[in-house]
Amino acid sequence: MATRKVTTPGATGFTGRRALVIGGSRGLGRAVAIDLACAGAKVLAAGRTEAALRETRGVAAACGVAIETARGDARKRASVRALLRRAGGPDILVVSAGDYWEGPLARLSERTWRELVDSNVTSALVALQEALPGMRRRRYGRVLLFGVAGSDTPRAAPRAHAYRALKTALLTLARSVAVEEAENGITVNVILPGVIRTPGLPRAWRDAGARIPARRLGTPHEVSRAALFLLAEESGYITGSALAVSGGFLL
Repeated sequence: MATRKVTTPGATGFTGRRALVIGGSRGLGRAVAIDLACAGAKVLAAGRTEAALRETRGVAAACGVAIETARGDARKRASVRALLRRAGGPDILVVSAGDYWEGPLARLSERTWRELVDSNVTSALVALQEALPGMRRRRYGRVLLFGVAGSDTPRAAPRAHAYRALKTALLTLARSVAVEEAENGITVNVILPGVIRTPGLPRAWRDAGARIPARRLGTPHEVSRAALFLLAEESGYITGSALAVSGGFLL
């Protein structure tokens, strides 16, 4: 990630806000965490490995900001509770955790399926259940989850059956919670990234530009700019939305 300062038009209302970014130690979560800090939020980026967290702190420092990091496992309620306490009761919750798997259906074991469910859906469910009571008390909250391009419409996904099915389930969860929490000043939205150039991008997708209408892959910063728009204080009338950042992929 290049050294820069965030200059997202309309991304205001972050100064003094507390943010917890689960899955903030790498990829898109890291980009969102750093841009939130650049916009003035006090950020706690959580991840599973200390090496990735250390790298995140270094990237943030190169961008001229400091963010706090913590190890945690979003699949475990006790760990999520500890992260929320350390974040000081966040006004902003971003959940970008979610493992990926692809392969023929015959190789999708029950164990792998359950692990994918926990990583992609249960993690968000637990984070929502633990973070929402504090947001309700404060009458303010911004929640952002991460789906995948195309998950807003049921479609075939050969080799990625489980992943896409779970991201569709995640969107249903997000929209259901958005309805429940709208009267409490809490928004719940979902980013649907397309093929984004990150270190964790599967090799088979690295040359996929020709299959995308924009004829290129996206960048993490393009995703984080969209994220900050949805997380801004001024975006309080946007909830239950699924914003595709995909260069037209899977429209």
